[in-house]
Amino acid sequence: MSFLQYINRTLNSSRSMILFALFAGYFFVRRSLMPLAYDDFCYAFIWDGEHGGNLDGIQIGSPELEHRERVNSFGDIFQSQWSHYLTWGGRVFAHSIVQFFLWIGKPYFNVANTIVFVLLILVIINLANTWLKISRAALVWIFLSLNLFAACSVNTMIWLTGSCNYMWMSFVQLFFLTPYVKALRSHEAGNSALNVVIMIVLGLLAGASNEAGALVTIFLAVLMTVMCKAQGIFRPWMLVGLIGLSIGFAFMILAPGNFARLYLTHPNYHFTAEIFFTNLQEFFSRIVATDLIVLIPMFLYFFKRKSGQLNTSEILMILFAAGGFLVPTIMLFVPDFNLRIAMPSTVFTLVAATSAILQLKRSDFNLSLYLPKKFLHGVSVALTTILVAYFVTIIYVDISIFNASRRQVRYIQRNAELDPIELSPLPVRHRFEKIHSDRSAVIYLDHLGGILDNPNYCLNLMLAQYYGVRHVVAVEE
Repeated sequence: MSFLQYINRTLNSSRSMILFALFAGYFFVRRSLMPLAYDDFCYAFIWDGEHGGNLDGIQIGSPELEHRERVNSFGDIFQSQWSHYLTWGGRVFAHSIVQFFLWIGKPYFNVANTIVFVLLILVIINLANTWLKISRAALVWIFLSLNLFAACSVNTMIWLTGSCNYMWMSFVQLFFLTPYVKALRSHEAGNSALNVVIMIVLGLLAGASNEAGALVTIFLAVLMTVMCKAQGIFRPWMLVGLIGLSIGFAFMILAPGNFARLYLTHPNYHFTAEIFFTNLQEFFSRIVATDLIVLIPMFLYFFKRKSGQLNTSEILMILFAAGGFLVPTIMLFVPDFNLRIAMPSTVFTLVAATSAILQLKRSDFNLSLYLPKKFLHGVSVALTTILVAYFVTIIYVDISIFNASRRQVRYIQRNAELDPIELSPLPVRHRFEKIHSDRSAVIYLDHLGGILDNPNYCLNLMLAQYYGVRHVVAVEE
């Protein structure tokens, strides 16, 4: 490599890192401005399964039934999650993280969540086989996919409870698959006892992450293990990791709490064609539409590709793309299709899209052969300006939500003697719902924390206890 080539590569790398830092900074600011909301208040307390838990099944009627103790130690988290596992659900791993940060404080989570966001981008890039080359095009596409294209991005990456359940768990799922992908790409794999131990732990964690994402992780791990066997690079840790993954998934999915919650929320539940088509129309189509947008680079890659046998990178592209579509397909057959499951779907497809971006040649994007350079420059400047303005307006709205929430918390503290304390809608002055949609918290926070007009609603009770008052209730202006 010549000196000029070295300088050019260094400058390109520096620009990529600056871009990376800007994206991380944007994410940190958004996370810092997001107030506690919804389940955050419920998981701030030890889960009391004997009295209906802390969410929809909470028993009311007396202060003794409604009272909950704050989480203040690791012992409290263990006690809480054991009760949660038996009476509400099996996501012990994710909710332990939630309760840990609600115990030690939101500022620590702001930093930790940004770190996980950065690590998620890095693991996507790593799986795309570009660890030593951070492409600006790939970075921009990953950022736009997660923050602009994906459904419920504020719920799955910014909101504390949602982020731990979806963004953090998506990172764990991809991280678990990394050794399999690296073995296939390099056609070699280590074979030490440490590999076995690490894969057992990673498998248990990935399996107990979230239901649809973990099931797709099992699907991909099985196929990759078979591919490794066919290529003569099978190692014991591959099977051990798969076993750990399956055990973790079984532990989560067979939690007694899953069945108790199903009985509580859907008594006498039977899956019907009506449920299937409702899931298909309202949720599945939204996620698939996002995945198709995310996969545009892969479609372009295969359009440009010459015919011939698929190589390993291309097979992996197809597998991760299939995994992305499999996530919402699984959710078609569950009683509660939660749109937040779009997160693992998006990150699986992003691996395929990023791999395609970094295999496409510059000539594939050389539009100057067909259009005037001045026109292309103008379009690029205009598009960049629009995107920057869009994300600035999101920050602007976040600031308004943060200030409005803080003012209402102060109002609660100043009027602690009232019972109930009536709270008007959050005075968010500037709204952009039509362009922000579910990428902003506005549509979720009509009132502080998401409370309702029922003072005995579980969230109202937990928010009141969190701020040390008796009851709070949402009222219209």
